[in-house]
Amino acid sequence: MAARQRDSRALIAAAARSEFAIHGYAGGRVNRIARSAGVNKQLIFYYFGSKAGLYRATVERAAEAVPEPPPGAAVSHAAGEFRRVFTTLFDSFAREPELTRLIMLDAQAPGTADRASHRAVRDFQSRMRDLITQGQGHGYFRDDADPDRMARQGVVLALGYFMLEPILEGPPDPGRASQWRDGAADLLLRALTW
Repeated sequence: MAARQRDSRALIAAAARSEFAIHGYAGGRVNRIARSAGVNKQLIFYYFGSKAGLYRATVERAAEAVPEPPPGAAVSHAAGEFRRVFTTLFDSFAREPELTRLIMLDAQAPGTADRASHRAVRDFQSRMRDLITQGQGHGYFRDDADPDRMARQGVVLALGYFMLEPILEGPPDPGRASQWRDGAADLLLRALTW
């Protein structure tokens, strides 16, 4: 019975993520989510309480999908560490295309500033800002570079690519995305380094 419940929750979560990424909260329909998950609509309300509860759980789960940069060999230079963090963020969005859309839709919805999407974006920004500040402290990065502004620009370059790729570039292309990622990291590092 417990395994079946976990399967039902996972099916609902996957269906909700797709539904909300396409239609947002207002346009998302619990009936479509239930049909897509192959469950009874009442089961969604049993697990999540309401459409709002399901949406909140979906966005929180999506926002948590961006991992910390993997531990690896120590990077001896702040530029290498900054590139690694930016690459981890960008590649997370590339692997989870619905993540970008969910974050953007949730961020634009009216309501509290303590939404999961806001926390996720602040976390991404904080990681980059801390690296910039550390790099400045060691003399690797320019003292006149504003760490907050540069970190925000990094988040915008990562999120913006996936939001605008269909308009600017056409159908998704992993090779083109990698070129953008590397070029964006280079652009940020040129602005940061002496």
